[in-house]
Amino acid sequence: VAAMVRFVAGWRILLVVFAALTSPSVWVLGEENGTKPRLVLARKHVPTSAIVVEGKQLPLVYEVYNVADVPAVGVTVKDNIDPAVFTVVEGDANKRIPELKPNESHSYNVTVIPLVYGFVDVPRAIVEYTIAGRTKKMVSSSPGPLNVTSAGAYLRATSYYLKEWTVFFLVTIPFVAVPGLYFHSHK
Repeated sequence: VAAMVRFVAGWRILLVVFAALTSPSVWVLGEENGTKPRLVLARKHVPTSAIVVEGKQLPLVYEVYNVADVPAVGVTVKDNIDPAVFTVVEGDANKRIPELKPNESHSYNVTVIPLVYGFVDVPRAIVEYTIAGRTKKMVSSSPGPLNVTSAGAYLRATSYYLKEWTVFFLVTIPFVAVPGLYFHSHK
């Protein structure tokens, strides 16, 4: 399952880069003297299992790509992670990258813990950068609503045979206890 998640995540990145190269209207970008500085920000949710669970860690991977022929300076990634929905346990979602050279990428990780369950709307991250003295702004790809499973539902779904073993234990107690009590009382 983890290999399939990585495979799908790899294809997502290729699609995002392809969209950036073929359609500059997808992100707010500028033209400076005939050059087109393009940045692509991909934010990926990489769950440790196939299910995102309330109260369990969820790694986020941020990747900023400069798919242009000019450097981007003062790149700032701002992601407003709602503290009522997620707790950041490792890393910082807001990152400053001094310079991204042409065809260069920068990635970093942030680990969060979902505090609520259900469909959670994850807002887009914002990237600001400067080129030729002008500040540009763009937004990240949108993962859409994130389905966070409650801890109880996850436990029910992954605790196979818990009820069966409990019933088995309760049914076998008399067959073990009656001979034991009989032996103990006739000593």
